[in-house]
Parts: sequence; C-alpha cells; structure tokens
Amino acid sequence: MPLQDIAKILGLQGVYIRDIHYIRSAEEIVEVQVKVAPLERIQKCPCCNCNEVNRKGIESNKKISHLNIGLVPCVLIVPSIKLKCKRCEACYVFTYKFVEGKERYTKTFKANIYKIAIGSTIEHSAYLTGTPYSTAERFFKEIAQKVAESTLEQVQAKALGSNKLILGIDDFAIRKGHNYNTGIHDIRGESLIGIAEGRTLLELRDYMKGNPQIASLKPFAVVVDLARGYHTFAAEFFPEAIRVADRFHVNGYIIDALNEIRRRVGKSLNSVDRTTLNRHRHLLNKRNEDLSAEQREKLAILLAYSKELAYAYDLKEQLIDWYDCSIDYKSAFSGFRRWLDRGHSFGVPEIEIALSTFENWQTEILNYHKCRFTNGVVEGRNGKIKAIQRRHFFLRNRLFYEALCFIECNQELAREQFRLLFA
Repeated sequence: MPLQDIAKILGLQGVYIRDIHYIRSAEEIVEVQVKVAPLERIQKCPCCNCNEVNRKGIESNKKISHLNIGLVPCVLIVPSIKLKCKRCEACYVFTYKFVEGKERYTKTFKANIYKIAIGSTIEHSAYLTGTPYSTAERFFKEIAQKVAESTLEQVQAKALGSNKLILGIDDFAIRKGHNYNTGIHDIRGESLIGIAEGRTLLELRDYMKGNPQIASLKPFAVVVDLARGYHTFAAEFFPEAIRVADRFHVNGYIIDALNEIRRRVGKSLNSVDRTTLNRHRHLLNKRNEDLSAEQREKLAILLAYSKELAYAYDLKEQLIDWYDCSIDYKSAFSGFRRWLDRGHSFGVPEIEIALSTFENWQTEILNYHKCRFTNGVVEGRNGKIKAIQRRHFFLRNRLFYEALCFIECNQELAREQFRLLFA
C-alpha cells in the first residue's frame, strides 16, 4: 500500500509519510513509529499573514501519540520546524491540523478517549488507550464541556422555536432522601434543556433567575407529578400553560391504596393464604390485559380472599380504561365523576383516602385529555442520569456533572456536535 494512502487511513492531514519503523521486543511489535513531514515547506506568518518566511535553526523531532494500529501503539515522529517572518520578524513554530499546540496527543487520540469514556468510565478509557488516568480525565472533561455547551445551546434554541412546546418537570436523587436535582425536559423534542439544583420552590425560583432562557419559554402544557411545589412553580413561570398531572404518578395513588388493603387483609389470613398473597402480590399491580391465563387464575385466588381487595383491583382497572378510552374532555369529565362515585360506594377507608387526592387534583388529572403526554421519557432519562452517577462515583464537580447529563440525555444531538467539533 502506498504511503500516501496510509496517511489518509490514519487521518493525517497536510503531511506525508516518510518512513515507518517497527519497535520489536522478543519477536513482537510493541510500537509503530510513523515518521511524517509537512507537504508545505513554510506557513504564513500568524501575525502579518505574509509568505516571506525563513526556516530558523535546526529541526528537531517530537513524538505524538496517535490511535493504536490494531493492538499496537502508534507514535508519530513529527518535525518541529521553527520559522521567522522577514517582514515583522515574528518567530513561530510550524503547526499541524491533526494536533494542537504543544500537545503530545493527536486530536483523533483525544476524541477516542472521549468516545470510550462516554459509555463507560474514564478509568476504562485510560486502560484501553494506555494513557495516564489524569491525562485521560483532562482530555475527556475538555471535550465533554465543549460538546455539552453546544448541545445545550441547540436544545434550548429548539425549545424556544417550538410551536407547541410540552415541558416535563421531575426530580431525581443525587443522594436519596437528602439531595435532589430537578430536570426540565422538552417532551416533544425528546431533550433535556435544564437542570435545577434542588427541588423546593425557593430553589426552583433561584434557578429561573439565573436562567432567563428557560424562563422565557412559552409552553403549551407542563407535565408534572402531584407535588404542590411543582404546580406552584409552573403557575408562576408558565401561567398560560395548562398543567397536566402525570398519568403514571396518578395511577400510583390507587395502586398504593390497593397494596394497603392487601397488607391489612393479609393479617387476617392463615399462614398458607398469607404466603400465597404475598408471593403473587405483583399480579395485583399489573394490567389485567397483560396477564397470561395461568396468571389470571392465580389472581382470581387472591381476589377471592377479600371483597375489598377485589373492589380496589376493579377500581384500578377502571382508571386505566378511563385514561385509554375517553374520547374527549367532555366524556372524560363525566367518566371521571362516575369513577369517583363508584369508588365512594365501596366505603373502603384506603380507597377513600386515595379518592380525596383525586378530587383535589381533578382539574390537572382531567387536563391529560387536553394534552395526552406523560413523563415516561423523563423517567427514562432519570434512569440514565442515575447510571452516570454510579459509573462516575457521584461527581463532585457540578459543571462536569451537568455536562455529562446533557450529553447522555441528548445523545443524538451530542453525537452530531461531537462530529462537528472534530470535523
């Protein structure tokens, strides 16, 4: 293969390959040294941009690490050429497109460290590339910050230009029970557009003061759970948006009531029936249409233990049908009132407590039938963020932590920004 083709394969622009040496040890190749030279003899002066330039002094070579060739490390032997401008007498050094300044690693090498670490850990990336951990960490953070900044600009610009923006707001734990963050998501655009430190109303207000680009959004709807602080926050900063109670959080209240009844009923059963009820309790939470014939038989046994348990299960299934089958807002309203009346008719204490929540949040629950969006994708991104925290051992650097969150939750756009950065 011609040497000029090897230069293209290695991604070396503006140079040609003079020679290739193989460093061997015990009949094995331990390093490939590629000697290169620039295609142009001189470069324009960076100060006055003229071509009247002389070479100065004796050339020296420096080693620059490049991507491995197979499993063998590859090192570029690059001449360090000193130049002097005749016009302005500025002294400078010949620069190459594939490496920055005084770096000892090519841009492609640094990009490879980032690509490996973004799906695993910096330690793993350093091990695979044979790079010191501190060096790999420096390269990864440098690239991640640039990618995250450009990605965030793009997703926020997209949200600002959206005709019918649907925001999803939900918290996720840094340390469960102690520290939380709040994510602000563009549900239709499938992107994370902001991370607020904390989840209280005061903390959210402080975040909006420091992020006017988020405060200037004009969403059509905001999807949140039934936390009072989030609804107050949405009403203050997005007063024209309708507030939608997240469907799956709403379902959770009736499921909690069902489980409370199961625990109470279990205490009155004999040891065999109590064990059967506990062993197959997951069947009570699943949708009936998703159960197999065998699972339905087991479910029938559980519901036979108590009429109250059967009432609660039936009420849970009716709520799911109401969400799925209501044609419009008017029919949803009448269906919801019938569902509440049926629930009250049972006279079960646990169900009564749950229904009081449904009545208090009736408007927000019914708004689902004006804007049929949920926070399902938001919960998925929260899972990604928790995976980042586990992989990187709960990052203490807040800026770097947020950068990784934006990259992980906006993967397609982040990959595009990464390609543009190393184009």
